[in-house]
Amino acid sequence: METDPPATTADDTASLWLWGTVWGYEAERYVATDPSRSVEVCADLYDKYGTEFVDRLNGRFLVLVYDHLDGDFHVATDNLGSHPLYTASSGDGVVFSTDLQHLARIADAPVDGRLMAEYLTTGRVSGCLTPFTGIEEVPPGTVETYVSGEQPTRRRYWKPRYRPLDKPFSWFVDRFVERFQTVMDDYNRPDKRHGVLLSGGSDSRLLVASPPSSATAYHMSDWEGPETRVAKQSAEIAGVPYVWLRRERDHHRRALDVNPAMMNFYGRFDQAHTTGFHTKLREECDVLVSGLYADTFFKGGAIPKQSVQFGPLGDLDLPVETSIESIEDFLDVVDQPFPEYLSESGSLADVIRPDLRRTSEGIEYRGVCYPSLSELAACWEFYPMSNDPDLFYYGLTKTMPHWTPFLDNRLIELSLAMPWRYQLRRNIINAALSRIAPDLASIPNARTGIAVSWPFPIQYAAARATSLRRQLLPGEPPKQYLGYGPWTPHAKLLQTESFGIETLVQNWAVIESLPYLSREGVLECYRDHMVNGNRQFELYILLGMLRMPLTTHLAKRYAGQTSVLDDDHDGIERLPENFSNISLDNVEDQ
Repeated sequence: METDPPATTADDTASLWLWGTVWGYEAERYVATDPSRSVEVCADLYDKYGTEFVDRLNGRFLVLVYDHLDGDFHVATDNLGSHPLYTASSGDGVVFSTDLQHLARIADAPVDGRLMAEYLTTGRVSGCLTPFTGIEEVPPGTVETYVSGEQPTRRRYWKPRYRPLDKPFSWFVDRFVERFQTVMDDYNRPDKRHGVLLSGGSDSRLLVASPPSSATAYHMSDWEGPETRVAKQSAEIAGVPYVWLRRERDHHRRALDVNPAMMNFYGRFDQAHTTGFHTKLREECDVLVSGLYADTFFKGGAIPKQSVQFGPLGDLDLPVETSIESIEDFLDVVDQPFPEYLSESGSLADVIRPDLRRTSEGIEYRGVCYPSLSELAACWEFYPMSNDPDLFYYGLTKTMPHWTPFLDNRLIELSLAMPWRYQLRRNIINAALSRIAPDLASIPNARTGIAVSWPFPIQYAAARATSLRRQLLPGEPPKQYLGYGPWTPHAKLLQTESFGIETLVQNWAVIESLPYLSREGVLECYRDHMVNGNRQFELYILLGMLRMPLTTHLAKRYAGQTSVLDDDHDGIERLPENFSNISLDNVEDQ
């Protein structure tokens, strides 16, 4: 990990290292701080409050503290665990790393088959466990203390508490606008060049409505479709310079070459969306600004919803929460079968159920605690943040300094006080944008085709009507593998590009060597996708895992170093004859 240079306390009795950024802290009143002095701020606060200083911090960070006086070593995570640290026992000590693949290799950790199955099914291992026996993530909102000769102690200083306030929606809009503008003002850094990641939706549009200093809007897409046109228009009205970052057709192929090396067994390789644009962004920006997690905290993105199935047209999520009255109800909501390329059949609920238990503190689960079923249901996707099977945020963290305003503690606190009915059946982001920048709110949303200033019921109906029209009627995209949204539709891409089948071919010996994979199941899954175009998630998770450097190491270990595996894990000569049935015959230049 890249950290700031260590800082020491005023009396030189402790040294601190920090990965991430601190924006401020709570004292008698909130104190905004200079993000470039994050580690120095932590050192000053440690001098004053000891390890309880972390309870006061507002930011996204991992802090390490070595106290020279007593020899104690402290590890502190932010309240969501945005910057993961993994630990493994080693003899009479503990090994730390922010790189799970590297730690698993040096610790020679055995694979936990059931947790590897969870990763390959969902794109994550929930809670603070990993697919490797003996390696765990330091929990979010936690201070761990290591004393020589003693067992480590753990203090949990934060957990999400859903405490809805009985207030009208307008009250929440007032508070949101006030807090959002305060967050933007507190962060103001006139000495930095900011790159705002702008889409065709309202979350990032709200950022250019109150842009940080020296801001330039950057929009990523495959072609100049509705999403790109709306993003460009938004930047022009906001008076912010606009740069289009156009993805080439081989973008996912190149992402598969680069991104698996940084993955910690959550997310898909294609979700580090800035891959390929790193050099340009670093040259032109000091800090990237994103609208990530607005959906999660303010639009009910993490709340379980009722849905209606429409066969080949897909499922329709309704703006109505699913009733969760028991742990079994929760398991019914999250359950899904293992993909057929796993050597053992089963389902997600079978893996999760043994680790959920009620205590006097709430529902304990693999190192984290949810105070009640409400938090288990609504906070599962972001507490800890490694529960979110999306590599976008972590990909930014590994790329360059970045800031996500919607992860400010003051906004998170507001979201936990906001009733679910407002998150699901209203849109506070649209309401805030209409109030702060009516001209920007008048621009149609790329997903709905109407201005974001329209009421929620009309927005909901327009989004579904637009989606249906784009599925059923001949569309605008000039190529089959292109879509209307900001991201490449990877289902179509896998059917029209050859990198998927090529990766399977090149890694066939790896597939044969790993006991938790079924080679027949891999073939079946790929064939199914080529015909029906509905197995893209399972295949992207598998492709990313196969290209992780650790996977080659595991395959060699399982094969006892006697297989045909080499450093390029080339297993072409061991392909079964029936592999030709799903080769490049169906891949055309479309």
